[in-house]
Amino acid sequence: MSGTTDKIRGMANEAMGSIKQGVGKVIGSRDLQADGFVQERKGEAQQIMGDAKNKIDAARDDVSSSGTMDKVKGYANQAAGTVKEKVGQAVGNPGLEAEGLAQQAEGEAQKTVGDVKKAVGR
Repeated sequence: MSGTTDKIRGMANEAMGSIKQGVGKVIGSRDLQADGFVQERKGEAQQIMGDAKNKIDAARDDVSSSGTMDKVKGYANQAAGTVKEKVGQAVGNPGLEAEGLAQQAEGEAQKTVGDVKKAVGR
């Protein structure tokens, strides 16, 4: 369930709980008032949960698109590319050696993208 869905359900529960409390007061039903009070608190909790989920999703999106993550991926690609290149040289496989060089270049490009994102505040 998404954070927005939780918030909507929470608002509905809060409103229904408030209505139940009001009706309970009018008809003199303590049980209905208590049920409404509990439902209203449940709605408030659902809204808080929805806010938390939305903040977690936003933080995850920020991290996954951050310059730091790009730099980490770039270093990993460079390292893997170096291994491929060296293995290709050792076993006499020019195709594997070329793959390694290409992966190293991709890693360098990723690091550059990370530097740019960091420079502009991402």
